[in-house]
Amino acid sequence: MMRTAILSACVLAGALISCNSAPSKKERDSAVTNPELTNTSATCYMKTVGKDTFLLQVLVEDDKVDGVLDYDFFEKDKSSGILDGKLNDNILRATYSFHAEGTQSTRQVVFKLMGDQAYEAIADSMDTQGNPVFNGKDELLKFDPAPYKKQACQ
Repeated sequence: MMRTAILSACVLAGALISCNSAPSKKERDSAVTNPELTNTSATCYMKTVGKDTFLLQVLVEDDKVDGVLDYDFFEKDKSSGILDGKLNDNILRATYSFHAEGTQSTRQVVFKLMGDQAYEAIADSMDTQGNPVFNGKDELLKFDPAPYKKQACQ
């Protein structure tokens, strides 16, 4: 009887300690590099090409856009990060701060948001560091013909 009471007390104490412990470094890093947008007005788009899946989640307030962008390549390194940009005439130009291959990086991304679809721009060239360079004139941008499609945010 006493043994059962002691065992129960130890289990309860362990549960309380684990519930009150600080998040691990991995949990903190994940929250920084891939925050979830909790606002109900966020819009989500997904694109699947073969076994690769891409997810774009955006929250638009006036012309300011915050979001999350994930590239999940099958059996390859994935990148996951946040967007910070501006929306002008359905063209989203944003800085993508992401984590991939064990490093933190930043590059520009451009999307055209049209109704229930989002089209990712194709870079005109690459700079000396290998980052995409997009035309500064929206009417000269080229877009991938396969769209991301609107879906319920998870």
